[in-house]
Amino acid sequence: MNTTATGHSTAPQTPVSAASRVVTAVAVAAVMAIAWIGAEQASHQAVQTATEAFSRSQTHVTLPAVQVVGRRDASALKRI
Repeated sequence: MNTTATGHSTAPQTPVSAASRVVTAVAVAAVMAIAWIGAEQASHQAVQTATEAFSRSQTHVTLPAVQVVGRRDASALKRI
């Protein structure tokens, strides 16, 4: 009997030709190569952008003066 309990046919399927397997493998390899090249270019661009960001001139900031409003008594501090 060529059917199972679910009603699907168990007849053997025709094998996929070797040429179609080769074409599929080449297509997959091409897609992976294109993705690899795109990722490599993006990586180089990220390194160049980071290098430019870190090599810019330093930014100097002047902080406002601080005023001391009180001091602790040194004798009240705990000695370790």
